[in-house]
Amino acid sequence: MPLVIHPRVRKAAGRIAAMTCVAVFASTGAAFASTGAAFASAGGASESCQAQPVTTPFANWGDQSSYFLAPGGSFEGTAAQVGWSLSGAGLTAGNEPFHAGGSSGRQSLTISGGGSATAPFFCLDSTMPDLRFFARQAAPGSDLEVQAVVQIGHHQFVLPLGSVADGSMPAWGPVPQIVLQGHVLPRWLRLPVALRLVVPGGQGSWQLDDVYVDPFRLG
Repeated sequence: MPLVIHPRVRKAAGRIAAMTCVAVFASTGAAFASTGAAFASAGGASESCQAQPVTTPFANWGDQSSYFLAPGGSFEGTAAQVGWSLSGAGLTAGNEPFHAGGSSGRQSLTISGGGSATAPFFCLDSTMPDLRFFARQAAPGSDLEVQAVVQIGHHQFVLPLGSVADGSMPAWGPVPQIVLQGHVLPRWLRLPVALRLVVPGGQGSWQLDDVYVDPFRLG
């Protein structure tokens, strides 16, 4: 007999999952606070992160939100200048064709099956709900997974943010907005976070460019 889940049970399970997500950030917040003077001297008690220059790179697709470029998110320059940690991935000649970050772009990032790319850390607070970037699937075979690496003292926590489905982007285009989870943070808390892009398994490859974060400012 197939298992039937009562709607009330399903709804309760959804609440538990949501609470678990919030609890993860709450626990990291407690650990963050306990690190003491090191974070305080770095401005850890301030209410928001330092404002970044913003543009509207996705306006041609109906997204009028302002975004700032993630660290190294244009993938221009040498690997050392870009600053991403690459495994089974590398900088590639050829920019995304829309030149959302400017006409001078000449490079992008390619991640092969089983590979990953991790950005430098940046400051995340409750005003940053989403991220978005351009992508195309260079070879089929695997989803593209998006993760957040949260640094708390000497410990790192990897949180899944979303994925782009295998076969969904055969040509260049902007991926849908990916929830960054910053909105669940208390307004007084800021955390060091790095984006990690992963192509799991041994098949497929993805080409990426111009990674942006949405710094929506709460009233």
